[in-house]
Amino acid sequence: MLEKYFNHFEYQTKFTDTTHAQNAFRDMLIEMLNQADSLGLNRVDYHEDYLLKYDSLLHQPGFDMKEFESENELIFSDAALSFLYHVAYGKEINIGFNGVKYNIDSARITQVYNNLLVHQNWRLALDTIEPKTSQYLTLKKELNHLQTFLRNHPEADSVKVSVTTPEKDVLILKLKAYNLIPDSLSDDSVSSVDLRTALKNFQRMMNTDTTGKADAATADAVNFSLTKRAGQIKESLNYWRWTGRLKEKEFILVNIPAARLQIVREDSTKDVSMKVIVGKTATKTPQFTAYISKVITYPYWTVPISIATKEMLPKIRRRISYLEDNNLQVINSKGIEVDPKAVGWERFSEKYFPYTLRQSTGCDNSLGVLKFDLNSPYSIYLHDTNNRNLFGKKERFLSHGCVRLEKPMVLAEYVLREGLDTSSVSKLNACMKEQQPKDFILKKRFPVLIFYMTADVDENGSLKFYNDVYADEKKKPA
Repeated sequence: MLEKYFNHFEYQTKFTDTTHAQNAFRDMLIEMLNQADSLGLNRVDYHEDYLLKYDSLLHQPGFDMKEFESENELIFSDAALSFLYHVAYGKEINIGFNGVKYNIDSARITQVYNNLLVHQNWRLALDTIEPKTSQYLTLKKELNHLQTFLRNHPEADSVKVSVTTPEKDVLILKLKAYNLIPDSLSDDSVSSVDLRTALKNFQRMMNTDTTGKADAATADAVNFSLTKRAGQIKESLNYWRWTGRLKEKEFILVNIPAARLQIVREDSTKDVSMKVIVGKTATKTPQFTAYISKVITYPYWTVPISIATKEMLPKIRRRISYLEDNNLQVINSKGIEVDPKAVGWERFSEKYFPYTLRQSTGCDNSLGVLKFDLNSPYSIYLHDTNNRNLFGKKERFLSHGCVRLEKPMVLAEYVLREGLDTSSVSKLNACMKEQQPKDFILKKRFPVLIFYMTADVDENGSLKFYNDVYADEKKKPA
């Protein structure tokens, strides 16, 4: 992008003379780059060491600016272009597979940079490219409150609330950090009712039981590093910036720690949201992006070989009726259904299993009556379920990796729109037996982003923190 910039503007230089105008360019860019923290970015990534050193050298007597002309031009431009790119499109994220196409307009970034140098209005430049989704704006607001609070109250991150006898002043200080008690209120002005309400709101923010009491679990959450909380929000801000790479103006986002799916539309302040069930810690749902390739009504469930051999084979050996009880068919290598009583089940193991187990269609099918196929290398998809009671659980990390949907019909009608005819809808709602699978091809592409964000905004527009269920954040460098 740096090369494209200089090539497009015919290698014009902006920082190579000693006039006050060029000094104004430098000052303006440094001022813009100083906004990195407020956006959840890191100034170190934008040649901060060079900029600080250069700024100090400028004030030394006898400093010869001409010695730095070439590197000055390159480094200032690289810092600004990288910063603008990250604001618009985010930094690279650690996902296992990317199946969506990027729509990154590098010419747009270079033009914004050029306009910035012409008009010297960095606020306008950032407003032109910064995301406008409500989730991003809420996270940014909460981050700035937390970072400002930590600057004004550096002791807030080191003091701890006692689990046995919580000190009121320390508890209030911590709750003020989360903007749950106004910072302007003195401790004496906070009544016991106010404190209990703030504690309930804190517990709601932490996605735990709202008792309003400072129990051991709440004290642990209160004592969690505020700096790390800010880091969680920064990570999530980057995920939301990354969505700017999509060409599509609407997409489906599954947040694994929240066990929640939302349909995000840039032109809407209220997104479609539903609970989901995601992978257990032993069978994690991976982070990846893909498109929905098709929607299947009344799908068969082809049992993954690992489930068939590790979980089902021992049960079949003990009781052959297990297959009939669970509507499972045995399919040979030629795709023909065989009589399970004619199969020598004792001969098979995890290493050798020449059959496929397939579950019949219908309401008792593990996939329910709807399946959303994804173009990914994983055997992971979105689907209905025959066990809806599980959506009542707070901890919904229960699947083998696939994503079970609380409201599959809502998603189907949304992505298919006029493609799902009245007859098909009535059959799905009736949950008829012995139906054959039917494929519905989407008329437009719907990206599905499966991310891992321990800080996010819930369906009510409120900041939430979620447990690091897969211990992914513990693996990251501090």
